[in-house]
Amino acid sequence: MKIKDGVIMQGLKIEMRLALAYADEIWKHHKQELVVTSALDGVHSSSSLHYYGYALDFRTHYFTPEEALAVSVKLRECLGDLYDVVLHSTHIHVEFDPGF
Repeated sequence: MKIKDGVIMQGLKIEMRLALAYADEIWKHHKQELVVTSALDGVHSSSSLHYYGYALDFRTHYFTPEEALAVSVKLRECLGDLYDVVLHSTHIHVEFDPGF
């Protein structure tokens, strides 16, 4: 696993460790290294859970669109209902959201 330069991981909530662990294994299964592109840094909507340590973004540009979809579906299955997994055109966004 790699952390992109400038990504702030300090303050990340413990619930996000599960997302990191599953994502790392899923990316390895697809022969790619997981790259975290955003945590508590970056510019997001004012209500974003990134600012509270409950969200991460993962790089996907090395996946085909079909692979990115499969990866996001698998991650969603692994994490369950307490997490949201959203496939964007440039990354996969994961947040711990038990009804915030």
